[in-house]
Amino acid sequence: MDKNLQQLLEDERKELSKQDALLQEAERILIKSRLSEKNILNNLKFYNSSFEFLDEDEIEQEKIFTQAQIKNLSKKLRLRFLPSQHSASDIPYEAILKIKELNKTYRKDLKHFKIVSTAKFFTTANENVPAMLFAQTLYGNYYLVHTWGKSFNKWRSVKFFALRNFESLFTSLFLFTLAETLLMPNHLLTTDTRAGYFSLYRMACVFHLLILNAAFTVFGLFSTHLNFSESTWNDVPKQNQK
Repeated sequence: MDKNLQQLLEDERKELSKQDALLQEAERILIKSRLSEKNILNNLKFYNSSFEFLDEDEIEQEKIFTQAQIKNLSKKLRLRFLPSQHSASDIPYEAILKIKELNKTYRKDLKHFKIVSTAKFFTTANENVPAMLFAQTLYGNYYLVHTWGKSFNKWRSVKFFALRNFESLFTSLFLFTLAETLLMPNHLLTTDTRAGYFSLYRMACVFHLLILNAAFTVFGLFSTHLNFSESTWNDVPKQNQK
């Protein structure tokens, strides 16, 4: 069954390690100390800007996500995580109403919003593209304000696996080359009729085909200007740069 963006992001949160949780708690303690009465004068600029962020102690905990969780999801599904002003698509009116309600309920003037969606969302107006709107919290995390658009196909993460980073690209290349070699009949590998199916000839073929496939892949990446999701997840698409 296909999952919407919020469900996929919740899956990412379940994988949060204990070490990451401890780092988050340390950050919370540090921020709280800066907002304590005796430190307000020393951190007046930060205190004044605090009204632009949500306080995690006041809002629903299940809707709070870390940047690391959002980054992992973006890498897996080849998404972008960008400030809302870069959006080329309209933000639903329901999301605007939720922002107004948050401002009224918590006496805030929220200004720091980000959106998770495909690169297409930031280059072409499209209401059906899945997207999530986040408001930043005092602790550098993100509160999920609204989700809209259709669900992603469950094979999307598989489709873009090779483009996550260099390691995933090499893994995909190796598996493809291995499958390619295993499907080859012996007579295409050698004229030696005594050679068995699993022989040095087949091993050598894997090595040479891997080099050939790698060369074609690198050429394809350069010619199409494709970059790894690891480096583009928070980059503004070129079509939308001003």
